Amino acid sequence: MRTIALLALLIVACARRPDREPPAADRASVQLAAAEAGCELDSVRPATGAPAEGLWGFEERATAHRVAVMIGPARSEVGATRVTRSVETLESRPGSDTIRHLSDTASVHLEFIPPLERPAAIYAVGPLVRLASYEPCGPDRGQPLIRYLRLDRDGRVATDVLLQREARP
Repeated sequence: MRTIALLALLIVACARRPDREPPAADRASVQLAAAEAGCELDSVRPATGAPAEGLWGFEERATAHRVAVMIGPARSEVGATRVTRSVETLESRPGSDTIRHLSDTASVHLEFIPPLERPAAIYAVGPLVRLASYEPCGPDRGQPLIRYLRLDRDGRVATDVLLQREARP
């Protein structure tokens, strides 16, 4: 009984009353946070849904830099609680070897990614490559995107590009 009385007192004390309106600055910050969080500085933002199955690509014609990613169908084993995918990445530039990474057991997890440390759904394809889900912002939302992030052996970012879907399964 005492707990119920305490809970009722707390509800009454915290209830919004007209004589206790928050200051204008607080109202503005609440509105800003509610309006498309993550899109204030860019046209895309990280997403927490897994990167979708299919063929994804990036090509910079001026430098002939290309990245292709193939994400296979989801599969699971009987009794397992984890769903995995086969994920293969290829990166090529003129004058250098093609960089290939493959994982037959990639599973999605959430990770905080730079620059603003927002959570995104990630497939780790080996220790050097991450694929993150992104979605476009704004009124004319386009297709989802995948961010391809490859590190060099010293842990520095070597390639950071956004991939568009080339083909669906």
